[in-house]
Amino acid sequence: MLIAYNFTCWAVRAGRLRFLTSNARGTMLTRKAKLFLSLTAAAPLLFAAACTDNGIFNPLADAAGTYQLTVYAGKTLTAHYVIQPNDPNYPSLPNGGTLDVTDGTLVLNSNGTYTETNNYVVTPTGQSSTTQFFRSQGSWNLNGTDLTLSSQQENRYVTGTLDFDTVNYQEANGSGGFDSFEYKR
Repeated sequence: MLIAYNFTCWAVRAGRLRFLTSNARGTMLTRKAKLFLSLTAAAPLLFAAACTDNGIFNPLADAAGTYQLTVYAGKTLTAHYVIQPNDPNYPSLPNGGTLDVTDGTLVLNSNGTYTETNNYVVTPTGQSSTTQFFRSQGSWNLNGTDLTLSSQQENRYVTGTLDFDTVNYQEANGSGGFDSFEYKR
């Protein structure tokens, strides 16, 4: 091991000497040395770009995939909500009931389209449960870590972030506030 180390140090020193020339103007780098130094300086930049989740060549393809719902309106799944009788946000439940968000997916396609699906179980007071779903489709865009979901057909425009394997966004809840949502790949 010591011999290899000494050989490596000697080889590096000897290699440096080959790139230097000496003339009347002093010690100068040759063209080979300049090329070697420029490649050495550029290599970390190339490796750093290659290791990011949002590639420099096609960020949509790198971020494309299926993400699983983990947080719905600020609650981890299964998110349980009690609906009070005559709640104006739930006219289909005049006697109240419960709503349980069980799971969901956000599919980001490499062509810039998305499909978001949330599955939930609604149980009206005194009645049996029904399984229902929310689905949104439209286009998505990624600028750095800033993610935009938009659907002109649904009049929906959501901004959030995509960091590595997690999508986070907030959306107006209809009561003057915002709810947080999270999806993980």
